[in-house]
Amino acid sequence: MERSGKSDGKTYCFGDYRFIPDRQVLMLRDNPLRVGSRALDLLQLLVSRAGEVVGKDELMSFAWPNTFVHESNLKVNIAALRRALPQAPSGRSCIATVTGRGYRFVAPLRIYGGDQPHLSFDPANAFIRQLPRLPQLVGRHDVVAELVARLPESRLVTVVGPAGVGKTTVAVAMAKSLLDNYRDGVCFVDLAVIGDPQLVEVTIATSLGIGGRWANTLAGIVEALRSHEMLLVLDNCEHVLSTASAIAEHLTLALPGLHIIATSREPLRSRSESVYRLSPLRYPDEHRGENRTDALTFPAVQLFVQRVNEACGYQLDDADAPVVAAICRRLDGVALAIELAASRLPLLKPTTLLVLLEHSFEPLVANSAATPPRHQTLIATLEWSYQLLSKDEAKLLRLLSVFSAGFSLSDVIGVADYTDRGIEEIATCTESLAAKSLLSAAHDVERLRYRLLDSTRSFAAEQLDRSGEAADARSRHARYLLRLFEQAEAEWPWRPRNEWTACYAHRTNDLREAINWSFGKGAEPEVGVRLTAAAIPLWDELSTVAESRRFVERALQNTEALSRCDPAVRMKLIASYASGLNFSDHLGPEADAAWAEANRLAREIDNIDYQLRTLWGLGILQSFTGRHRQAIATLEQFAKLACGEDERLAIVEGERVRLTAVFYRGDVKRSHCDLKRLAHDNATTAKRSAVARFQMDRFVSVRVALAMTAWVAGDRAEATAALRDALDHSLALNHTVSHSNALAQAALPIAVWSGDTEIARLHVAALARNLTLREIAIWRPVCLFYHGVVGSMEGDPEGVDTMHLGIEQLVASNFLVRVPFYLAILAEAALRDGRIALARDCLSAAFDRADRQGEHWSRPELLRVRGMLQRLDGDLSGASETLLLAAETARESGALFFQLRASTALAELWVEADRHAAAAELLSPVCAEFDDLLPCGNVVKARQLLEALRQNTYPD
Repeated sequence: MERSGKSDGKTYCFGDYRFIPDRQVLMLRDNPLRVGSRALDLLQLLVSRAGEVVGKDELMSFAWPNTFVHESNLKVNIAALRRALPQAPSGRSCIATVTGRGYRFVAPLRIYGGDQPHLSFDPANAFIRQLPRLPQLVGRHDVVAELVARLPESRLVTVVGPAGVGKTTVAVAMAKSLLDNYRDGVCFVDLAVIGDPQLVEVTIATSLGIGGRWANTLAGIVEALRSHEMLLVLDNCEHVLSTASAIAEHLTLALPGLHIIATSREPLRSRSESVYRLSPLRYPDEHRGENRTDALTFPAVQLFVQRVNEACGYQLDDADAPVVAAICRRLDGVALAIELAASRLPLLKPTTLLVLLEHSFEPLVANSAATPPRHQTLIATLEWSYQLLSKDEAKLLRLLSVFSAGFSLSDVIGVADYTDRGIEEIATCTESLAAKSLLSAAHDVERLRYRLLDSTRSFAAEQLDRSGEAADARSRHARYLLRLFEQAEAEWPWRPRNEWTACYAHRTNDLREAINWSFGKGAEPEVGVRLTAAAIPLWDELSTVAESRRFVERALQNTEALSRCDPAVRMKLIASYASGLNFSDHLGPEADAAWAEANRLAREIDNIDYQLRTLWGLGILQSFTGRHRQAIATLEQFAKLACGEDERLAIVEGERVRLTAVFYRGDVKRSHCDLKRLAHDNATTAKRSAVARFQMDRFVSVRVALAMTAWVAGDRAEATAALRDALDHSLALNHTVSHSNALAQAALPIAVWSGDTEIARLHVAALARNLTLREIAIWRPVCLFYHGVVGSMEGDPEGVDTMHLGIEQLVASNFLVRVPFYLAILAEAALRDGRIALARDCLSAAFDRADRQGEHWSRPELLRVRGMLQRLDGDLSGASETLLLAAETARESGALFFQLRASTALAELWVEADRHAAAAELLSPVCAEFDDLLPCGNVVKARQLLEALRQNTYPD
């Protein structure tokens, strides 16, 4: 070690091993091990930077200074170290391979000696904090200093600017200058490697080294960083802007010790954000840069000269200064364009380079007047770089433009023609394009992924069209996606949902483009039809209801192509179309016909899975449209088929819908008891595959039904627990359909019954937000109705009209379930506002519709409101009889909560008639059924009235 000058005076201990670099000794307990000196050099560098990825080149330079060695030497010595070292607690080697990058020491480590106190490294608690190794910063030092000064006060700084301007370089330079300011270091997160906003949280968690340890990823990040002081760099936020903004806002509010630097092409628009707009580097105008000294005062020239100097030792002189100034001026000071141009100077003289740039760029500028100048020159730079590629590299770059997002090497191989060129040659070509900065390469959770910058992709796509290869390339892309999604469809029933969606969700843009091309210019409709059918599980899992329906309709319209496909394809498409209609803004006969046709096709090909799906979907439709008796019959048929096939999970789904229909028919007690048993028997959330087989997550849907029935049955504690589980798990799944169902079907009515206006307002806002993210049209009028309810509760005179409009939309869309209940709420609100005529009309319509639909669960509420109207009319005797009937009807059906409300209204009436003892006797047993552990305005009101009666506040 003295020979190499690498002495550090430290001893590194891990497990029973001690490593003393100064003595070049590795010991197991008291016994020295025989390990080569090069291997020990490698070990020193790895343990000195425990937890970090150390690149292969850096390791070889350290162990073999000033000597060229083949990478195989490195592999041999790493293998020798692994044989000598212990395994980590996970069973893996202490030295982990990071594919394509290098190696990382991952065992718990204690460090003694040197000029520092005792240190330790524990991989279980260590965040991954390595920053990208970028070239030396040029021309941005003042910018970095300003932003470093700004960060402590604002805590969230976003560097904004156009593509290629150097946002990442500035952010990394800031982070490096601040390393010593944060006790727990810096974490760099490259969001460019993902194509779906839903993956932002998991990408951050993975970069922090906590991926997979939390059900709620964002909450897990907050918990992991609590009490930490660190800097988080979120790079390339523009394509996931709203999600990145929300997460950054949440983290800065929740974690006082966290500061964030973000880069994006536009501001995050966060309330706590400080935006810095990064301009291109300054470059000489036509009257400047005539000599070396003057030219080097401009950062653009400095960058160009430094990059060429790093490549070949170039020094700028007075003769070249005007030419270099002209090159930088031609490139508009865009850092990426300058670096691309500088990389060619070792092969070309500056004058030749300028001629090439001017020759290649001038036509593009002339023909692209609508394009901003900086983008014109960047595209021109790409064209010039493209001309210098080999034939195979250029062809591959053109082909890769078919990908709209990131892609892996296996994706490249999947679309490439490797009959003439082997797979190894394709891989070499891909790596070469990445090395020449035409492809960006980054590691995601599992593998190395590539992407084309937007400008590069646009340019390459234009070249693809010009080459005459576009049709073949896009056909290959579509057919590759067809193979991929047919594989995904086969995996969907058994593969864990989070793993499955992470694998396929980022391909949605590619999927769209492939389907549109197949049905459009590609004229391959059969591919489009099959690809649409195979993609249905993904759309269902992502809750993209409207998009799925549009593509499915388009596929079904291609009748000739459809006739050439397997009959199962038509069955899947029609079933998906029917499912989309269940969520649409009109539940008409078309939906019934679609379910019936899909069921017929399933029976023809003896597909049990789709026989179950279609019966279930029809039962849901019948319940939604107020045909509860038919729904029960359909679900009994479903149960018979499921039991015969031993489809245990399907049985649960069908039973939940059937019991919900039983509840709507008025048997609250039986449905509550059976749903409680169903929830108990399906208490686990561990199974996470095929969430959307029956449109919603099973665990969530059962608890939504239980929450509603339990509350009406008077078991508020059970209802609250079930609702909390439903909301929490639907959010954890990030399944918008399940979450919206939980909000609309249980959370909102329970909040209204509780009298908690604030919670009700939050639930309305959450449902409204879901509807902006996903077009789930069926819940729009429900959201509007509850928006009016909240307004009415807060005294807004327009609340009643908003409720009325919501109900009108529900009736117009034939979404009739609960409409009698909604009309009763509206009638009571109209009474409070003195709109008696409207209250009478609504109540009359409620009774009429309840009778027609056979929907009797809310009949006690309808009777209670009728009693209130009779009392207002002065018919106290009639009101008393009606309210007594309401309480008795509620008691018989098991609707204890409705019994409490009716009894309270009747007791108030009897107090007016000086029947205090009777009022107390009426209230006492029903109040005894409720506790005070959970807040509820109705329970409080009843107890206060009963207490007043008992204390004789109302004298006889």
